Amino acid sequence: MNKVKKIILSSSLLISTIILTSLVRIENNKDFNIYDRFMNSAINSTIEEQSTLENSIPVKDNSVEEQVPKGTKKIEPSGNTYNEEERIVFSRGGSMDGDENQIIPKGATISTEKMIQKPSKPNIENLDWWSEAQYLYPIGSVAEVEDIYTGKVFKMKRTFGTNHADVEALTTNDTEVIKSIWGGFSWERRPVVIKINGRRIAASMAGMPHAGNDDYPALSQAPDLSDGYGTGQNLDVVKGNNMDGVCDIHFLNSTRHEDGSVEAVSDPDHQKNIEIASKSK
Repeated sequence: MNKVKKIILSSSLLISTIILTSLVRIENNKDFNIYDRFMNSAINSTIEEQSTLENSIPVKDNSVEEQVPKGTKKIEPSGNTYNEEERIVFSRGGSMDGDENQIIPKGATISTEKMIQKPSKPNIENLDWWSEAQYLYPIGSVAEVEDIYTGKVFKMKRTFGTNHADVEALTTNDTEVIKSIWGGFSWERRPVVIKINGRRIAASMAGMPHAGNDDYPALSQAPDLSDGYGTGQNLDVVKGNNMDGVCDIHFLNSTRHEDGSVEAVSDPDHQKNIEIASKSK
């Protein structure tokens, strides 16, 4: 601050000197060349001093850095010319709420979490057994089965069946989960969802293994088949799973084995459960 005062005082004195000297020059008609060189040198020296002072004084930045909340993103201009707003277009089906073409003011912040589309579970499909479901769950394939009421999941391998899927627990652990859901082996029908190849299919399952004996080769003539089936063809492929025989899983319009008539032997309890499963989330 003292330096500024000195420069101002020096400038005032210089101006006074110039005025007085000019008057003297006019009167005395001194040598102008010598005088001009002296005055130009003095003026240039003063200008340089002022410039040095200005550069040495720090410039205070009154701007405040904008704090952007965590989990948000500031919208910067895209390079397109808009008067007051910046247009951001979200594709149809994106995670932003509201209209897909949204106008966002420049400098606004939006949630980056909402911009990331979260994966959702695929819809539960209610597929006709004859035209679709049997091909999505072919013999030899393994699917996850989710019980609608408990949310418990176990794995079942389809080993037989034409009018519906005849399935077997993949491991002893899967057998134990089945027994925990049904309270032991039971013919009770329960709504389930079959998960296979990224698809979710509405179905109904009875928790009673039948027509098999784990101690004998598959398809051999075996005694003591499960659930009172006596002696006959052994429907037990998966060994060591603590389950003798197969359980039934029904899909839309599937039938029981007794005859091939959809109208005559469609199991109403299974079909009701399939409808329940199709409406679950």
